[in-house]
Amino acid sequence: MFTATLRGMLAHKLRLVLTVASIALGVSFLAGTLVLTDTMRLAFDQLFGKVSAGTDAVVRAEAAYTQSEGTGTTRGPIPASVLQQVRGVDGVRAAEGSISGYALLTDNAGRAVLTSGGAPTMGYSMPADTTLRGDVKILTGTAPSAPHQVAIDATSAEEHHIALGSTIKVLFQGPTQEFNVVGTVGFGGEKNLGGTTSAYFDPTTAQQVLGSPAVFDSINVSAADGVSQAELVRRIDATLPKGTEAVTGATVVKESADAIDEDLRVVRIVFMVFAGIALFVGSFIIWNTFTMTVTQRSREIALLRAIGATRRQVARSLLIEALLLGVLASALGIGLGLVVAKGLNLLMDAVGFTLPSTSLQVEPRTIWLSLLVGTIVTVVAALVPAMRATKVLPVEALRDAVPGAGKPSKRRIAIGSVLTALGLAGLFTSLYGGLSMKAFGPSLLAIIVGIITLLPVGARPLASLIGVPLRLRGLSGELARQNAMRNPRRTASTAAALMIGLTLVVGMGVFASSLKSSFSDIIGDSTNAELFVTPASAQAPGFSPEVIAVVSGVNGVRQVSPSGFGEARFNGADSSYSAIDPAAADGLNLRLSAGALSALGADGVIVAQSAATSHGWKLGDAITSEFAETGKHVLHVVGVYDSKGWIGDDYVISIAAQTAAAGQQLTASGLITLADGADKGDVQNAITGALGNHPDAKVLDRKGFEKDASGFIDNLLAFVTVMLALAVLIALLGIVNTLVLSVFERTRELGLLRAVGMTRGQVRSMVRWESVVISLIGALTGAALGIGLGLALSQALADEGIEAISIPGLQVTLYVVLAAVAGVLAALGPAHSASKVDVLQAVVAD
Repeated sequence: MFTATLRGMLAHKLRLVLTVASIALGVSFLAGTLVLTDTMRLAFDQLFGKVSAGTDAVVRAEAAYTQSEGTGTTRGPIPASVLQQVRGVDGVRAAEGSISGYALLTDNAGRAVLTSGGAPTMGYSMPADTTLRGDVKILTGTAPSAPHQVAIDATSAEEHHIALGSTIKVLFQGPTQEFNVVGTVGFGGEKNLGGTTSAYFDPTTAQQVLGSPAVFDSINVSAADGVSQAELVRRIDATLPKGTEAVTGATVVKESADAIDEDLRVVRIVFMVFAGIALFVGSFIIWNTFTMTVTQRSREIALLRAIGATRRQVARSLLIEALLLGVLASALGIGLGLVVAKGLNLLMDAVGFTLPSTSLQVEPRTIWLSLLVGTIVTVVAALVPAMRATKVLPVEALRDAVPGAGKPSKRRIAIGSVLTALGLAGLFTSLYGGLSMKAFGPSLLAIIVGIITLLPVGARPLASLIGVPLRLRGLSGELARQNAMRNPRRTASTAAALMIGLTLVVGMGVFASSLKSSFSDIIGDSTNAELFVTPASAQAPGFSPEVIAVVSGVNGVRQVSPSGFGEARFNGADSSYSAIDPAAADGLNLRLSAGALSALGADGVIVAQSAATSHGWKLGDAITSEFAETGKHVLHVVGVYDSKGWIGDDYVISIAAQTAAAGQQLTASGLITLADGADKGDVQNAITGALGNHPDAKVLDRKGFEKDASGFIDNLLAFVTVMLALAVLIALLGIVNTLVLSVFERTRELGLLRAVGMTRGQVRSMVRWESVVISLIGALTGAALGIGLGLALSQALADEGIEAISIPGLQVTLYVVLAAVAGVLAALGPAHSASKVDVLQAVVAD
């Protein structure tokens, strides 16, 4: 039986190749994701290790709790006086205070040197002790040693043509200042620090421009010869004042790497979801392939049964075939995974997420997990067809194998109907009936699985309806329609693979379109602004607070309403918050249902109605908040607001409260209201001119702001579409596979058609149109489901301000047309094979 299995596999090489390809592509996405994220983790580990190589101990403020934010927990400053205490500890060879903060470089023309992907623009103090610099090397020039000197990362210098000796402006949270470029910096072989821009100053200057002369962010310590990191930390800890701590340099490297890994975990999950979709689509192809194989080999299986093969042996034979296919395809998928990892890396570069470089990492986990997942998916998908093969009776060897109609069973109809009904009930109840939104995702999944289960029921009428225009193509069109209707199970399972991909693509398109359409309503309902100050880069976290003061001084500006954001704990739960200036809030329209904005002082908080309702809060109630930098603070509810939109967080505090609890932060936006009689265009031009020294910010009118926001959504949609392209490609391979197998099983039929006068061109046309019908069934059902998915997602976020409903009809139509065209392309090979069927051999085939 094992020999027969191998021979059966090798006898149909094209089927083998197509099936292996569909599995391998899905596995390649999984393997590529693991390779890329492992490579990213190692690259950052190496980078942090090299940069911190000269630091044996770090003295820092204790954090109230661990908060991951970029490359570590945010902490409060420590007094500069602690530095002398540390230097006096036995075993300390050198110790220097470290300062870092917001510093945006400009080029020779005064244009901002912007990062992409949200990478920060940072300024640092350059240690005088070369050992404490670790692997931060001066590549050209010298280290900064005097006021108004700066060394910048080599990437910024090269890409923006900033030569040594150039005078450039550097933007801080305080006033913009000019500096002379005296050197370029590299980091452990890299020319930038993970995509960030870097500006280095001497320690005294860094304190003045990045922080305060009285404090440091931390103190970096180098040990004397013979003193271990652990011993050094023990000695330093014994002398430190309360609220500060000493940790080893290795601990800091690990914390930084763990924080990055936490951020990369999100990337890994996103990629894994798309890999799962690709494998799910591939499973349909495997199931369909084995189902058709069992049908075509029914006479062969019956002969095996007649000569003594047991049902168990027949099932085992097919499962061994599936196992071998799974292992072979998974191994190929691991190899392709390296190519996918490179492609994903390029895609991330394209969307602005720059990564440090290192060689691709193929961990043992990647190999065994990819092999395991690919093999299990293949075997499970083949399980039902294998069990069906055991029901072939020996007597069937005496008659020709005729492909069955495969009518949907009553059990399938019942299961599909129940799943769809339960999913719809859960969906509408979670959206409108008060059921927890935790039921939203499972309800959507139940609907999709229910529709997939019911698709064979609708495949025949759908094929009949779609095929009506094909009658105009004559005999070939009519036969194509009938072929698609002949076996609704096969047609449905082939179309389902394409349906899943189109459902997700169209769903995201509808959601993105609704989101963009909602911007106008959000802006109109939740702001009174006529102009908007935003970061120069859409992905930047904010701009210097100095910008607000500059814009406020422009003639025609009545008021600028700044806003910021941050992370903290409220009532024991991690949450984001917004920060505003209650004395300058004319641009905001929070629609308070209780309380007053003017009451938002240093210990006040305004909460969203949803949060107030769920916690039972009312005016005057105390809420315990906790900030990583300063610990716990008691805030009192001074207002409740109904309208989420511009402000989308559950908690709103004052900028003064944020500064006291978390230090000075960047400003995220500024809403501008104009003085009576001021011309908006003239004021916008005046603000643009006033921001000449602040290229980290720009001013937009409402239309410009909406365009900026829409561009970001379009980029995100393009990213998702590209990620789903692999699933669609696998679905198209499934159509090719189905048609190839269909041509094989219809050899006699095709020969008879040729014998009675059908031309080769008509045969090719028949196969192509059959492919188009199958593609359109998948595309139309996918488009319908996708529209429903997009609308459901929009309604789920209605409380966040996404209230407009928009269906991009032209875009959806384009997807359907492209699916039909793809169907034609997928049928080219099978159609050519069908037209070459030998008439005499087909007629006498047994």
